[in-house]
Amino acid sequence: MRLPKAFRQLTLVFLVALLFYAPQAAAQEARFRLGQRFYAIGGKSYAMDAAPYVAAGRTYVPVRYLALALGVPETGIRWDSAARTVTLQKGDITLRLQVGSRTMVISKAGAPVSLLMEVAPQVKAGRLYLPARYVAAGLGYTAGWEAATQTVVLRPGAVPVAQALRFDPNPAAPEGALTITAQMSGPVTGAPAVRLRGVGGPASQEPLDGYWRNRDQITLRPAGPDEWGVGCTAPATAGIYPATVTADGLTFTAPDWLLKVYPEGFLNQPGYTTPEEAIRARFARDFKGCTLKTLTPRPLLPEDKRDPAYHKLYLITYYQPYGGPILPSGTHTYFYYVVKDGPAGAWRVLSGGTGP
Repeated sequence: MRLPKAFRQLTLVFLVALLFYAPQAAAQEARFRLGQRFYAIGGKSYAMDAAPYVAAGRTYVPVRYLALALGVPETGIRWDSAARTVTLQKGDITLRLQVGSRTMVISKAGAPVSLLMEVAPQVKAGRLYLPARYVAAGLGYTAGWEAATQTVVLRPGAVPVAQALRFDPNPAAPEGALTITAQMSGPVTGAPAVRLRGVGGPASQEPLDGYWRNRDQITLRPAGPDEWGVGCTAPATAGIYPATVTADGLTFTAPDWLLKVYPEGFLNQPGYTTPEEAIRARFARDFKGCTLKTLTPRPLLPEDKRDPAYHKLYLITYYQPYGGPILPSGTHTYFYYVVKDGPAGAWRVLSGGTGP
Protein backbone atom coordinates (compact mmCIF):
# COMPACT_ATOMS: atom_id res chain seq x y z
CA MET A 1 0.00 0.00 0.00
CA ARG A 2 1.37 3.40 -0.99
CA LEU A 3 1.36 5.93 1.87
CA PRO A 4 -0.14 9.40 1.30
CA LYS A 5 2.33 12.00 0.05
CA ALA A 6 1.85 14.25 3.07
CA PHE A 7 2.60 11.34 5.41
CA ARG A 8 5.70 10.39 3.41
CA GLN A 9 6.97 13.99 3.62
CA LEU A 10 6.35 14.14 7.37
CA THR A 11 8.17 10.84 7.84
CA LEU A 12 11.15 12.13 5.84
CA VAL A 13 11.33 15.30 7.95
CA PHE A 14 11.21 13.19 11.14
CA LEU A 15 14.02 10.91 9.96
CA VAL A 16 16.21 13.83 8.95
CA ALA A 17 15.60 15.51 12.30
CA LEU A 18 16.35 12.28 14.13
CA LEU A 19 19.63 11.88 12.23
CA PHE A 20 20.61 15.51 12.80
CA TYR A 21 19.84 15.61 16.50
CA ALA A 22 21.23 12.19 17.37
CA PRO A 23 24.35 13.67 19.02
CA GLN A 24 22.12 15.66 21.39
CA ALA A 25 20.22 12.60 22.59
CA ALA A 26 20.41 11.37 26.20
CA ALA A 27 23.98 11.57 27.47
CA GLN A 28 26.04 8.69 26.12
CA GLU A 29 29.69 7.80 25.75
CA ALA A 30 31.42 9.68 22.90
CA ARG A 31 34.57 8.46 21.17
CA PHE A 32 37.01 10.42 18.99
CA ARG A 33 39.89 8.63 17.30
CA LEU A 34 43.06 10.43 16.22
CA GLY A 35 43.25 11.06 12.50
CA GLN A 36 39.72 9.76 11.83
CA ARG A 37 36.98 11.97 10.34
CA PHE A 38 34.16 10.35 12.24
CA TYR A 39 33.16 10.01 15.86
CA ALA A 40 30.90 7.60 17.68
CA ILE A 41 28.09 8.08 20.19
CA GLY A 42 26.47 5.04 21.71
CA GLY A 43 27.87 2.83 18.94
CA LYS A 44 26.63 5.05 16.07
CA SER A 45 29.08 6.88 13.81
CA TYR A 46 28.83 10.49 12.67
CA ALA A 47 30.95 12.11 9.96
CA MET A 48 33.27 15.10 10.52
CA ASP A 49 35.04 17.33 8.03
CA ALA A 50 38.18 17.51 10.22
CA ALA A 51 40.07 15.02 12.37
CA PRO A 52 41.29 15.12 16.00
CA TYR A 53 45.01 15.41 16.70
CA VAL A 54 47.39 15.58 19.67
CA ALA A 55 49.46 18.64 20.60
CA ALA A 56 51.46 19.20 23.79
CA GLY A 57 50.16 15.88 25.10
CA ARG A 58 46.48 16.87 24.82
CA THR A 59 43.81 15.72 22.35
CA TYR A 60 42.26 18.45 20.22
CA VAL A 61 38.84 17.96 18.63
CA PRO A 62 37.00 20.22 16.14
CA VAL A 63 34.76 22.49 18.19
CA ARG A 64 31.43 21.79 16.47
CA TYR A 65 31.64 18.00 16.73
CA LEU A 66 33.02 18.02 20.25
CA ALA A 67 30.19 20.30 21.37
CA LEU A 68 27.49 18.21 19.65
CA ALA A 69 28.88 15.01 21.15
CA LEU A 70 28.70 16.56 24.61
CA GLY A 71 25.06 17.56 24.23
CA VAL A 72 25.41 21.18 23.10
CA PRO A 73 22.74 22.07 20.51
CA GLU A 74 23.68 23.77 17.24
CA THR A 75 22.14 27.00 18.51
CA GLY A 76 24.39 26.81 21.58
CA ILE A 77 27.62 27.09 19.54
CA ARG A 78 28.62 30.70 18.91
CA TRP A 79 31.84 32.06 17.41
CA ASP A 80 33.03 35.67 17.76
CA SER A 81 35.58 36.17 15.01
CA ALA A 82 36.64 39.62 16.25
CA ALA A 83 37.44 38.39 19.77
CA ARG A 84 38.43 34.90 18.52
CA THR A 85 36.17 33.50 21.24
CA VAL A 86 33.81 30.52 21.17
CA THR A 87 30.84 30.22 23.53
CA LEU A 88 29.15 26.88 24.24
CA GLN A 89 25.79 26.84 25.99
CA LYS A 90 24.11 23.69 27.27
CA GLY A 91 21.13 24.22 29.55
CA ASP A 92 22.25 26.45 32.42
CA ILE A 93 25.97 25.90 31.70
CA THR A 94 27.95 28.34 29.54
CA LEU A 95 31.59 27.86 28.59
CA ARG A 96 33.72 30.58 27.02
CA LEU A 97 37.14 29.89 25.45
CA GLN A 98 39.48 32.12 23.48
CA VAL A 99 42.12 31.15 20.93
CA GLY A 100 45.55 31.30 22.57
CA SER A 101 44.17 31.59 26.13
CA ARG A 102 44.59 28.82 28.70
CA THR A 103 41.59 30.01 30.70
CA MET A 104 38.09 28.58 30.19
CA VAL A 105 35.31 30.54 31.92
CA ILE A 106 32.47 28.41 33.32
CA SER A 107 29.21 30.18 34.17
CA LYS A 108 26.43 28.36 35.96
CA ALA A 109 24.15 29.37 38.82
CA GLY A 110 26.75 31.43 40.69
CA ALA A 111 29.56 33.76 39.71
CA PRO A 112 31.80 32.72 36.78
CA VAL A 113 34.71 30.45 37.62
CA SER A 114 37.80 30.01 35.45
CA LEU A 115 39.31 26.60 34.77
CA LEU A 116 43.05 26.93 34.13
CA MET A 117 44.06 24.67 31.22
CA GLU A 118 47.50 23.32 30.34
CA VAL A 119 46.89 24.14 26.68
CA ALA A 120 44.86 26.69 24.71
CA PRO A 121 42.34 26.43 21.84
CA GLN A 122 43.99 26.40 18.42
CA VAL A 123 43.06 27.28 14.85
CA LYS A 124 44.36 24.82 12.27
CA ALA A 125 43.59 24.90 8.54
CA GLY A 126 40.76 27.34 9.20
CA ARG A 127 39.16 25.13 11.85
CA LEU A 128 38.86 25.82 15.57
CA TYR A 129 39.98 22.96 17.81
CA LEU A 130 39.40 22.67 21.55
CA PRO A 131 41.21 20.56 24.18
CA ALA A 132 38.73 17.73 24.76
CA ARG A 133 39.44 17.04 28.42
CA TYR A 134 38.66 20.52 29.73
CA VAL A 135 35.57 21.14 27.62
CA ALA A 136 34.24 17.72 28.66
CA ALA A 137 34.80 18.55 32.33
CA GLY A 138 32.98 21.85 31.97
CA LEU A 139 29.95 20.08 30.46
CA GLY A 140 29.75 17.22 32.94
CA TYR A 141 31.85 14.51 31.24
CA THR A 142 35.01 12.68 32.22
CA ALA A 143 37.76 12.05 29.68
CA GLY A 144 39.70 8.81 29.26
CA TRP A 145 42.36 7.67 26.81
CA GLU A 146 42.67 4.32 25.00
CA ALA A 147 46.29 4.04 23.92
CA ALA A 148 45.74 0.88 21.85
CA THR A 149 43.18 2.56 19.56
CA GLN A 150 44.44 6.15 19.96
CA THR A 151 40.95 7.16 21.07
CA VAL A 152 39.74 9.74 23.57
CA VAL A 153 36.63 8.50 25.36
CA LEU A 154 34.21 11.01 26.92
CA ARG A 155 31.79 9.52 29.45
CA PRO A 156 28.88 11.19 31.27
CA GLY A 157 29.88 11.83 34.85
CA ALA A 158 29.87 14.91 37.04
CA VAL A 159 33.26 16.56 37.45
CA PRO A 160 33.55 18.64 40.66
CA VAL A 161 33.94 22.34 39.96
CA ALA A 162 35.11 24.92 42.49
CA GLN A 163 32.27 27.28 43.36
CA ALA A 164 33.58 29.45 46.20
CA LEU A 165 36.84 30.16 47.98
CA ARG A 166 36.92 32.17 51.20
CA PHE A 167 39.63 33.65 53.39
CA ASP A 168 38.46 34.43 56.93
CA PRO A 169 40.33 35.54 60.07
CA ASN A 170 40.79 32.60 62.39
CA PRO A 171 38.71 33.26 65.54
CA ALA A 172 41.47 31.84 67.71
CA ALA A 173 44.03 34.39 66.51
CA PRO A 174 42.42 36.97 64.20
CA GLU A 175 45.54 39.13 63.96
CA GLY A 176 47.87 36.49 62.55
CA ALA A 177 45.87 33.40 61.61
CA LEU A 178 43.73 32.53 58.62
CA THR A 179 40.99 30.05 57.72
CA ILE A 180 40.78 28.93 54.08
CA THR A 181 37.50 27.34 52.92
CA ALA A 182 36.74 25.89 49.48
CA GLN A 183 33.26 24.85 48.30
CA MET A 184 33.07 22.25 45.50
CA SER A 185 30.08 21.33 43.33
CA GLY A 186 30.32 17.67 44.36
CA PRO A 187 32.53 14.97 45.92
CA VAL A 188 36.21 14.91 44.95
CA THR A 189 38.55 11.92 44.90
CA GLY A 190 41.38 13.52 46.84
CA ALA A 191 41.68 16.56 49.06
CA PRO A 192 41.63 19.92 47.23
CA ALA A 193 44.68 22.15 47.58
CA VAL A 194 44.86 25.95 47.55
CA ARG A 195 47.77 28.00 46.26
CA LEU A 196 48.29 31.73 46.62
CA ARG A 197 49.92 33.21 43.55
CA GLY A 198 53.06 35.05 44.53
CA VAL A 199 53.54 33.10 47.76
CA GLY A 200 56.13 30.35 48.09
CA GLY A 201 59.43 29.69 46.36
CA PRO A 202 63.06 29.76 47.51
CA ALA A 203 63.93 31.86 50.52
CA SER A 204 65.97 34.20 48.33
CA GLN A 205 62.88 35.04 46.27
CA GLU A 206 60.20 35.60 48.89
CA PRO A 207 60.67 37.80 51.98
CA LEU A 208 58.00 35.87 53.87
CA ASP A 209 57.86 34.13 57.22
CA GLY A 210 58.95 30.52 57.66
CA TYR A 211 55.48 29.00 57.33
CA TRP A 212 54.99 30.23 53.76
CA ARG A 213 58.56 29.88 52.55
CA ASN A 214 58.85 27.02 50.02
CA ARG A 215 55.12 26.31 50.42
CA ASP A 216 53.56 25.80 47.00
CA GLN A 217 50.10 24.78 48.17
CA ILE A 218 47.93 24.19 51.22
CA THR A 219 46.07 20.88 51.42
CA LEU A 220 42.52 21.20 52.74
CA ARG A 221 40.53 18.87 55.00
CA PRO A 222 36.81 17.95 55.02
CA ALA A 223 34.77 20.70 56.66
CA GLY A 224 31.19 19.88 55.60
CA PRO A 225 29.19 18.59 52.61
CA ASP A 226 31.48 19.19 49.61
CA GLU A 227 33.30 21.80 51.71
CA TRP A 228 36.98 21.77 52.58
CA GLY A 229 38.99 23.99 54.88
CA VAL A 230 42.12 24.50 56.94
CA GLY A 231 43.51 26.98 59.43
CA CYS A 232 47.00 28.39 58.88
CA THR A 233 49.27 31.35 59.50
CA ALA A 234 48.58 34.41 57.37
CA PRO A 235 51.43 35.67 55.13
CA ALA A 236 53.61 38.24 56.85
CA THR A 237 54.20 40.32 53.71
CA ALA A 238 51.54 42.85 52.75
CA GLY A 239 49.99 42.46 49.33
CA ILE A 240 47.10 41.19 47.20
CA TYR A 241 47.42 37.43 46.56
CA PRO A 242 45.18 35.84 43.86
CA ALA A 243 44.36 32.22 44.71
CA THR A 244 43.69 28.94 42.90
CA VAL A 245 42.15 25.68 44.09
CA THR A 246 43.08 22.30 42.55
CA ALA A 247 40.82 19.25 42.84
CA ASP A 248 40.97 15.96 40.89
CA GLY A 249 43.69 17.34 38.65
CA LEU A 250 41.81 20.49 37.61
CA THR A 251 42.72 23.98 38.78
CA PHE A 252 40.18 26.78 39.19
CA THR A 253 40.32 30.46 40.00
CA ALA A 254 38.08 33.56 39.88
CA PRO A 255 38.70 37.32 39.85
CA ASP A 256 37.43 37.74 43.41
CA TRP A 257 39.49 34.90 44.92
CA LEU A 258 42.00 37.15 46.62
CA LEU A 259 43.80 37.14 49.94
CA LYS A 260 44.42 40.72 51.03
CA VAL A 261 47.20 41.37 53.54
CA TYR A 262 47.69 45.02 54.48
CA PRO A 263 50.08 46.87 56.77
CA GLU A 264 48.51 48.73 59.66
CA GLY A 265 46.85 51.94 58.55
CA PHE A 266 46.94 51.09 54.83
CA LEU A 267 43.17 51.21 54.40
CA ASN A 268 43.05 54.57 56.13
CA GLN A 269 44.55 56.11 52.99
CA PRO A 270 42.21 57.45 50.30
CA GLY A 271 41.68 55.11 47.35
CA TYR A 272 41.98 56.17 43.70
CA THR A 273 40.77 54.92 40.32
CA THR A 274 44.26 54.69 38.78
CA PRO A 275 47.71 54.07 40.30
CA GLU A 276 48.90 57.39 38.86
CA GLU A 277 46.22 59.29 40.78
CA ALA A 278 47.22 57.53 44.00
CA ILE A 279 50.88 58.41 43.45
CA ARG A 280 50.18 62.08 42.69
CA ALA A 281 48.14 62.43 45.87
CA ARG A 282 50.79 60.69 47.97
CA PHE A 283 53.58 62.76 46.37
CA ALA A 284 51.81 66.01 47.27
CA ARG A 285 51.76 64.81 50.88
CA ASP A 286 55.32 63.45 50.99
CA PHE A 287 57.12 66.21 49.07
CA LYS A 288 55.54 69.53 49.95
CA GLY A 289 56.76 72.38 47.77
CA CYS A 290 58.30 70.03 45.21
CA THR A 291 57.24 69.57 41.57
CA LEU A 292 56.45 66.14 40.10
CA LYS A 293 58.11 66.02 36.67
CA THR A 294 57.71 62.44 35.35
CA LEU A 295 55.91 59.29 36.46
CA THR A 296 57.10 56.10 34.75
CA PRO A 297 55.81 52.52 35.31
CA ARG A 298 58.57 50.00 35.94
CA PRO A 299 58.33 46.18 35.89
CA LEU A 300 58.20 44.40 39.23
CA LEU A 301 61.50 43.05 40.42
CA PRO A 302 62.33 39.51 39.19
CA GLU A 303 62.11 38.17 42.74
CA ASP A 304 58.65 39.72 43.25
CA LYS A 305 56.25 36.94 42.22
CA ARG A 306 53.05 38.74 43.12
CA ASP A 307 50.39 39.37 40.48
CA PRO A 308 51.18 42.50 38.40
CA ALA A 309 47.45 43.05 37.85
CA TYR A 310 47.26 44.18 41.49
CA HIS A 311 50.82 45.31 42.22
CA LYS A 312 52.72 47.99 40.33
CA LEU A 313 56.01 49.84 40.69
CA TYR A 314 56.61 53.41 39.49
CA LEU A 315 59.72 55.57 39.16
CA ILE A 316 59.15 59.30 39.56
CA THR A 317 61.43 62.27 39.02
CA TYR A 318 60.76 65.48 40.89
CA TYR A 319 62.28 68.91 41.31
CA GLN A 320 63.18 70.08 44.82
CA PRO A 321 63.63 73.87 44.93
CA TYR A 322 65.33 73.92 48.32
CA GLY A 323 68.37 72.23 49.82
CA GLY A 324 67.86 69.89 52.74
CA PRO A 325 69.85 67.83 55.24
CA ILE A 326 69.75 64.82 52.89
CA LEU A 327 69.33 66.08 49.32
CA PRO A 328 70.37 69.38 47.74
CA SER A 329 68.05 71.37 45.51
CA GLY A 330 67.63 69.89 42.04
CA THR A 331 66.00 66.94 40.26
CA HIS A 332 65.82 63.61 42.10
CA THR A 333 64.22 60.16 41.68
CA TYR A 334 61.96 58.13 43.95
CA PHE A 335 60.01 54.86 43.75
CA TYR A 336 56.40 54.21 44.70
CA TYR A 337 54.87 50.74 45.10
CA VAL A 338 51.07 50.69 44.63
CA VAL A 339 48.47 48.00 45.31
CA LYS A 340 44.94 47.55 43.92
CA ASP A 341 42.33 46.41 46.40
CA GLY A 342 40.80 43.63 44.25
CA PRO A 343 39.38 43.59 40.69
CA ALA A 344 36.99 46.48 41.24
CA GLY A 345 38.88 48.06 44.12
CA ALA A 346 40.90 51.22 44.54
CA TRP A 347 44.61 51.87 44.12
CA ARG A 348 46.65 52.89 47.16
CA VAL A 349 50.34 53.55 47.75
CA LEU A 350 51.77 50.71 49.80
CA SER A 351 55.28 52.10 50.21
CA GLY A 352 57.84 54.51 48.81
CA GLY A 353 61.61 54.80 48.84
CA THR A 354 64.77 55.73 46.99
CA GLY A 355 64.98 52.18 45.61
CA PRO A 356 62.43 49.52 44.61
